Amino acid sequence: MAGDEPHDWEIIARRDPWFGVLSNPAFRSGAITPEHRRDFYASGEDDIARLLTWFDQDLGARPSTGRALDIGCGVGRLTYAMAKIVPAVTGYDVADSMLALAREQAPPNAEFSITLPPGPFAWINSYIVFQHIPPPEGLRLLDDALSRASPDCFLSLHITFWRDLAAPKHNLISNARRQLARSASRKGDTDAAQLIRMHDYAMSEVMRRLTASGFSRIVMRHTNHGGHHGAWLIARRS
Repeated sequence: MAGDEPHDWEIIARRDPWFGVLSNPAFRSGAITPEHRRDFYASGEDDIARLLTWFDQDLGARPSTGRALDIGCGVGRLTYAMAKIVPAVTGYDVADSMLALAREQAPPNAEFSITLPPGPFAWINSYIVFQHIPPPEGLRLLDDALSRASPDCFLSLHITFWRDLAAPKHNLISNARRQLARSASRKGDTDAAQLIRMHDYAMSEVMRRLTASGFSRIVMRHTNHGGHHGAWLIARRS
């Protein structure tokens, strides 16, 4: 963002933080109840439990020691669950308002930061996050995170690669239209969901970075979210 303009995700966080993390009508700011909030965090525990099963099946080991990093933590949906598995976890996000909510009921071994912490980390995790980051920016973030991996770091990384429908066109006219729509969505009290963008990554660029960082065994598990395809990358540095 230029100057003092808030990041798109800070705007989303101020208007609709829970829905910005999980696009379920029950999690809209005007609809979420204490019960829905419990369901929201319970879904994070389910996701982490599934990841731990995959670690066991794919690598024969799972994270249990050291400090973990949750990239794009939002309001702490996965961070809270990770804090039950390892001694310490840091949630990283670009939206201060998300982090403020995450801190409200955070477990004592979880902390949250708007800057990427120095590490080292024994487990790096990110789910449904990189899909919302333009690939050049996302790949730089991935490089920075991998540089903080401990020698035997576990990795659970979700990346999107292609979609059933054609990707949006990129030319002067279509780009200008998207920019106008984005500018309008940043103003007033319009639906924050209009600011949520989807991106596809080149698998070769992601895999090259992982292998160069010492993650030699990588298991891919396909995901399909409404026709947007990607994969969980389950790995351990060696």
